[in-house]
Amino acid sequence: MKCIKTFVSVLLIAVFLLCACGGSNNVKDGSNAGSSLITDGVMTTSVDDDSKPTSPVKTSFPDDTAVIFCSFKVAGVLPEDMIKASWYYMKGEVKEKENELLNETFTIATSDTSSYYLAFYLDKPVGGWYKGSYKVVLSVNSVEKLSVPFHME
Repeated sequence: MKCIKTFVSVLLIAVFLLCACGGSNNVKDGSNAGSSLITDGVMTTSVDDDSKPTSPVKTSFPDDTAVIFCSFKVAGVLPEDMIKASWYYMKGEVKEKENELLNETFTIATSDTSSYYLAFYLDKPVGGWYKGSYKVVLSVNSVEKLSVPFHME
């Protein structure tokens, strides 16, 4: 009888530990952010159908620029991964707007088979661009991958 109680106790502990530890290393968490890459981030005023820059790559733009694109290369993402661009005004002529989030744009990754280009854009704000420093933060599933700075003159 003592042997059966010990066996049942050990079995219950094993089941409890199996449940607590997840039971399998093959459970997918739905996120590929750790292995995804975003590289070659550049700022430009136009891109082609493949999201590659067609105008000169710049770090500074006149404050009357109508639209600015952030073009970049993506690799290692899954089709359900969320890619986000967060556009920030960092500092410059308007002190009370420093470090302000201007816009966020999202897209779902389209392929996990190879690397490809994507581009996000921001139109000139209604009141115009503030002169100063900006940045675009690119992330995959809320994990920051790349920050691309630019300046408005």
